[in-house]
Amino acid sequence: MRYNVTILAGISLLFACNNSGKKDSVNYGLFTNARAAQDYQTAITALSMMATEDSATYPWAIDSLAFYHFFYLNIPGLVKNPSTALHYCDKGLASNPENAFLTELKGKLLLNQGKDSAAMLLFTSLWNKNKDYTYLWEITFLNMATGKFNLCDSTIRMVLSQPDATTKKVRFTHPEVAMQESIEARAAFLFFDALMKNNKGNFIGAAETLSKCLEFSPDFYLAKKGIYEMQQNAAGKGTPQ
Repeated sequence: MRYNVTILAGISLLFACNNSGKKDSVNYGLFTNARAAQDYQTAITALSMMATEDSATYPWAIDSLAFYHFFYLNIPGLVKNPSTALHYCDKGLASNPENAFLTELKGKLLLNQGKDSAAMLLFTSLWNKNKDYTYLWEITFLNMATGKFNLCDSTIRMVLSQPDATTKKVRFTHPEVAMQESIEARAAFLFFDALMKNNKGNFIGAAETLSKCLEFSPDFYLAKKGIYEMQQNAAGKGTPQ
């Protein structure tokens, strides 16, 4: 099943540069200048050279290549190839199978391609190892997409009952608007509750829950988008056809 939705459970890219490396290399200089100018195509070219010629000095170049192809060059409406990002994920994971960053990114790419079972295996493995709510959010998203609503409900209640739900975050990436955010876990999982209410036709309850999400995390993109879409739908129903 392919999902035309924002890729949920976002990623925070850290350039874990080797302090002993040659930070003044030509390729690195080209990369940093291009990144500062938001010239991502040139940045990717420089990263490709770094990964090929300076891989020992810049071991993070493969991670960055995977992320750049996913986040900056895989925008809905443009002709991009998500297989490129997946290629770099596989290349990096071949060197370090425990790379959680690339494993998470690969899960998101597989989800985008409609490979639900493969994505579920990766996110489940990450959740079991790290207990990061981001991974549980992705698992819950897949369970909801496949109609396992009782399991979703129990997961939501479990998370909301945890004391750390107010302090731990869920990471989101929204490539279509070039946005990354970290949202309070309580708000992130309440979003699912709003979706289930909406699916049951309880639109008022869904709107109230989305508003509660924004009380906890005022900048939560998906909650704001959900309220906007509900308002548009309500306005449309009142428009003569």
